[in-house]
Amino acid sequence: MKIQIENIHSFIAAAETGSFSAAGRKINKTQAAISQSIQNLEIDLGYQLFDRTKKYPILTDKGERMYKNAKTMISQYDIFIDKARALYTTENTQVNLGIDPLTCCSKVQDLLIRFSETFDNIEIKLTQQNSQSLIQKLKDKQLDMVLGLFPLNQKKDFHFTTAFSINTMWVASPGFIKKHGSVLSYGDFCNTKLLLPCSDLAHMGLDEIETASHCWNIEDMNTLLNLCKRDMGVTLLPDFVIQKDLAQNNLQRVTLAFNDIEKESWKASMLWSHDMVLSEPYQWLHDQLLAIHSN
Repeated sequence: MKIQIENIHSFIAAAETGSFSAAGRKINKTQAAISQSIQNLEIDLGYQLFDRTKKYPILTDKGERMYKNAKTMISQYDIFIDKARALYTTENTQVNLGIDPLTCCSKVQDLLIRFSETFDNIEIKLTQQNSQSLIQKLKDKQLDMVLGLFPLNQKKDFHFTTAFSINTMWVASPGFIKKHGSVLSYGDFCNTKLLLPCSDLAHMGLDEIETASHCWNIEDMNTLLNLCKRDMGVTLLPDFVIQKDLAQNNLQRVTLAFNDIEKESWKASMLWSHDMVLSEPYQWLHDQLLAIHSN
C-alpha cells in the first residue's frame, strides 16, 4: 500500500468542509481533483471513507476514525518537513558539549532547556566528566566546547572565557563536627581526611590543600557525599550541590581558622579550540553562559 500525502490532504479538507467543491476551494484544487484523490485513497485503503448517497458526502464510521488518524499523521508530517527544511539551512545538526558536574548548577540546566526550545532541530551530545578529562577530550576533538574549572594557563592552548562564579563551602557531617568541632586549625586541617571532588584544586587558590596529608580524590559526587555524611572527613563543594543536605542537617558548615575568606569561590570557564569559529548554536551557548550570575 502506497498512500499519497496529497490524497490525505484532500480527504481532510473534504471531511472538514463537508463537500468536495468546498474542499477544492480550501486547498486550491478542482472538485474533480478532490473527488479523484479521495477515490484513489479509498482504493488504497480498501474501504469507503464517505457515504455519497446524500446531497453532501458524509463520513462513514471508518471514515471518522480515519479522519482522526489522518489529522495526527499530517501534523507529524508537517513537523518533519519543518525540521528537514531547518536542517538544510543549519550548519550544525549536533552540538558536542562537555560540562563538569561541579559547574552544572540549576541555571546551567535551565540554559540547556532554553537551548532545546531555541534550536529544536539540533541535538546535544552532553559529556559530564571532571575538568581534566574534558580538556583531554577537547584536545582529541571529541568535544567542541567545554565548561569547567580550568587553570589560567589553558589560555595558550584554547580560547578561554570566564563565565561565572560558583560559591563553595567546607562541610562535614554532624558526627564529625561533634567529635572535631566546626572550626579547624591549620594543624587539624592538615591531619584531617579531605574528600575532594577533583585532584587539581590548588589552581583555584586552595594552596592549603597541598599541605594536607590525607586527601581522597573522588570523582563521583554521590559517593563523595555519602562518605562525608558517614563521618569520613571534610569536603569542599559548590553550594548548589550541598544545599539540600544542609537544609536537612545531614551536613554542617566547617570554618577554617587560618582562612580569612568567608566563602570560597570558583570560576567556571569555557574553552574551545583556536581553530573553531563559533557557529550560531555555540555562540548562543557562549553568550548565555556569560549572562549567568554567580551561584
